[in-house]
Amino acid sequence: MAVMSAEAAIAARGDGHGETGTPAWAGSRQAQFALIALAAFVLYWGSALVLQGRAGTTHFGADAHLYSALFDGSTNDRITRFHPLTAAMVVVWVKITAPLTPWITPQNLLKALFAAVGALGVWVALCAFAAVVPRRYVAPLGAIYALSLGVWYFSSIEESKIVSTTLAALYIAAYLNLRTNWTVRGAALLTAILLVACLNEVIAGFLVIIPAVDTLFARGWDWRAGRWIFLHALAAPLALLFLEGVVKRLTTGDDPEGASHLSMLIFYVTQNDFSFDTIYAYVVKWLFFNIAAPSIDALEYPGLSGTYAGDFTASLASYFGSPLSVALVALCGLILAAAVAVAWPRGREEGAPALPVGLLAGLTAFALVRGVFFLIFNPSECMLFSSGTTLTHMLLIGIPFAASRFPAKQGILAASAALLLVVNGSFMIGR
Repeated sequence: MAVMSAEAAIAARGDGHGETGTPAWAGSRQAQFALIALAAFVLYWGSALVLQGRAGTTHFGADAHLYSALFDGSTNDRITRFHPLTAAMVVVWVKITAPLTPWITPQNLLKALFAAVGALGVWVALCAFAAVVPRRYVAPLGAIYALSLGVWYFSSIEESKIVSTTLAALYIAAYLNLRTNWTVRGAALLTAILLVACLNEVIAGFLVIIPAVDTLFARGWDWRAGRWIFLHALAAPLALLFLEGVVKRLTTGDDPEGASHLSMLIFYVTQNDFSFDTIYAYVVKWLFFNIAAPSIDALEYPGLSGTYAGDFTASLASYFGSPLSVALVALCGLILAAAVAVAWPRGREEGAPALPVGLLAGLTAFALVRGVFFLIFNPSECMLFSSGTTLTHMLLIGIPFAASRFPAKQGILAASAALLLVVNGSFMIGR
């Protein structure tokens, strides 16, 4: 059943303070969001060309060179085995864009596909923000999401991770709409999104935690209220059965990493070193580097198949090497402090609705479970997977920040977005 409250209904109208107006999902708002997404597409596609020119497409463990080969008709069992949705998208895109190859190179056309997926994610993130924060904060929050390093970088290379990130954002946005206006059709759509997301990354099944915890807070242990979630959650095991029973038969990979999902899990877990340094590096990259690049350069090292990869030195002190990154850290500190201050009555803006505790608990649970899983699974390449929780982390901070008493909130968010454009843009361009 719907997880509905007066506060959530107010927030869903987009103003967050009871002021009536255009619904967040109405046409005029969507036109504005589409323009922002279009700007993101131009940025991502342009960045893709820059990264290609400076050989910067294989940082953080990315397999851009493998996905790029798919456009030339090559096959890769590991990609098809674990990310069949992305592989299928590339195949379809090749056929659709074939008439354009006399004017645009196939490589650039492929980059346009992933840039478009990233831009779609920006549009979806804007819709998610519009459902839970006042309208004046939606655009700057959307800009911060679009300019965050993980989203920006993986939208600018050929990688399945931006597909997973966009599908996660689509799921969250669809649920935020469903929780205030529950319908069978909406639940079916959410289930379809979950199924598709699991076909690209089976770990997307963790998204079910969000509605499960939210409903538990709202309804308690009520079977009738939660039975739709049980049926909804079956999408994840069904996707896994398809991947193991059908897709596996179409591939020939038998190496320890790619024989099955279980063998891949065991392969990575058994070679990880869970020392303090490993955990520290993971937390720094997962929570901070995913948002803002700590430096212009990433240390390069030999990668797979004759490529060179790159990663940042895992130190928060790296942010203090530039006045711009210092300013960004200061603004982010203010945002976080204001969000935390909402826990006290005097920290909340007068007239602001009560916080959606169940939703925040669900988002927190999802973020923790996904974060712990990748800490265990592959901490050294966590940047690959961190953008999948970017929207979740931003909602956890953005919702209370928007309700805080802190002054000049729009300006702080806009300034943060502007600094991200410069800081992360400097990394994308390189020296």
